[in-house]
Amino acid sequence: MNEGGHPPHAVLLRDPARDLNLVAVALAARSKLSPENWMPALRRNWGILLEPSSAEEAEALANALTKAGHAAVAVPVSLLEDPPAPVLVAKAELWGDGFDVVAGESERLSWSRLKVISAGAVSRSDSKSVTEGPSLAEKSVRLGLTMATGLPLMGGKTKTRAVVTERRESFIELIFVEPARRVRIMAANFDYAALGEKMSYSAELNFRALVGELTARAPAALRGKGARGVLTKAPSGELAYESFEEVEREERWLLALAVLGAALP
Repeated sequence: MNEGGHPPHAVLLRDPARDLNLVAVALAARSKLSPENWMPALRRNWGILLEPSSAEEAEALANALTKAGHAAVAVPVSLLEDPPAPVLVAKAELWGDGFDVVAGESERLSWSRLKVISAGAVSRSDSKSVTEGPSLAEKSVRLGLTMATGLPLMGGKTKTRAVVTERRESFIELIFVEPARRVRIMAANFDYAALGEKMSYSAELNFRALVGELTARAPAALRGKGARGVLTKAPSGELAYESFEEVEREERWLLALAVLGAALP
């Protein structure tokens, strides 16, 4: 407990589509730091600020941001919850009243309980060892020496080096409440037959169509940055997340807004 019996608080930005650059300017006006110095923390924490802090400090910042045009709310830190562990789903059905996931036992999750929709692409890296033999130039030199001396020479030295490949994997995550569920769909491994007549031969089009279907069936669900980008057909670079850890941080913020009913229209 803080002084006065108030529990630690956090400040939440209330608008998921808020431009963080403008928020950084507002924060800089209240501190000695520049907007550029504020941006790394804003990107890392998404819309959760000052966690934890005193109730008084949190209320003061929330009021100042709201007056500056960036609606914010101060809440006890205890109300912020991590999303449940993800369940990987490769097949599902879209029904009028819910989303039937097929992962072990089939379960219908009500659209009215869908609170957060995330989508985009995460960066993945693979590392493998590659063993390389002598180069063509080295082989030519050895062949010349063998022909000149008549003595066979042993094979040249091999080299082993690590090769790292980077790739982006498209995903969709759906967070339901009551019961708490986090459904993860990896675009490359999902059966898009659920789209019915809207299914095409393009994996990218199917991915975007599925995001569109999900948001249409749960219009009240809050959408992450990537999901909004998919719907507006933003360039692929705007849909990128560094990792699922970053996705989860954004979801934690959006889930808090959804549960608190604090999000702006």
